[in-house]
Amino acid sequence: MQLKGKKIILLPIQTAEKSEFRTMITQSEASYFWYGKLGDTRTEKEFFTSWHSDYFSATKPKNGQCFWIIAKNKRIGEINYNKIEIKDRKVEIDIFIANTEDQNRGYGSDAIKTLIIYLFETFGLNKIWVEIRTFNIGAIAVFKKIGFKQEGILREEDYFDGKFVDCMRLGLLKNEFK
Repeated sequence: MQLKGKKIILLPIQTAEKSEFRTMITQSEASYFWYGKLGDTRTEKEFFTSWHSDYFSATKPKNGQCFWIIAKNKRIGEINYNKIEIKDRKVEIDIFIANTEDQNRGYGSDAIKTLIIYLFETFGLNKIWVEIRTFNIGAIAVFKKIGFKQEGILREEDYFDGKFVDCMRLGLLKNEFK
């Protein structure tokens, strides 16, 4: 399966590609936004305790899925959705554009829109949400431009770079998505 956007293609990340995925997420220019100045010091085994195996297998799509973001025939990042909350018909998503040379080119917003369409159409969801540290103003702006609305500030939600930081929760309802 592949999902085609206007500028990007989303391809499911396979089990055999997990090490490459980990390298991109933990060692690229944008790793700071997820792991801070010190980076991720966990072993590969420890790292993948928070990325369950279903993310890298297309056999149980309701349990979540990770996708490569492909632009101009190269992997520029990753986008994923977590386990779908079936009863409440909602899901959380995350995105990661690895290097600054690929940011601010519309690839991220196209990847988000492409995934949103897939999730709303395939799983009959009512809501897609994201949680972003409040200092990541670029990511917040992208999601708001797509139509996500601020739902609240989660005070001191994450422990990041030696201090507690706030996160912003943004949500998009199916009837709001254009």
